[in-house]
Amino acid sequence: MIFWQTFAAGFLAAGTALVVNNLLLRLGPGRRPVLAFLGPLGEETLKTALSFMTGALLVGVHFVFGCVEACWELTGSLRSGRGSYLKPALAAVAGHTLFGLAASAVLAATSRPEGALVGSVLAHMAWNRFILSLHYFGRKL
Repeated sequence: MIFWQTFAAGFLAAGTALVVNNLLLRLGPGRRPVLAFLGPLGEETLKTALSFMTGALLVGVHFVFGCVEACWELTGSLRSGRGSYLKPALAAVAGHTLFGLAASAVLAATSRPEGALVGSVLAHMAWNRFILSLHYFGRKL
């Protein structure tokens, strides 16, 4: 039973984040604020809240989210025809799993769901900042 709750919560969080992030990128304040701040805040809120609301495994929801994002990355390489997106796909799974581990560690230390959310948001923002510095160093977004 917990498997299906975890899968459903992760998949729902990923689908919702995809729609919201795309809307933010089209209508929002620009790519950098969305990628660095709004995206991580929204994604981590979705994953953490759905985990607690459904009783799903916190790390599992983050892992499923990362797997869905990895599939999106891999289909992006097929659509664009510009080479392999295997590294971004693997980074999506690893990154989101690490954010889930950060949330779980904070939850274990504090027993506070909001602490878990803050831990995962900060980890995600730091990760995105690092990734942005690699890909957009010296270029304007």
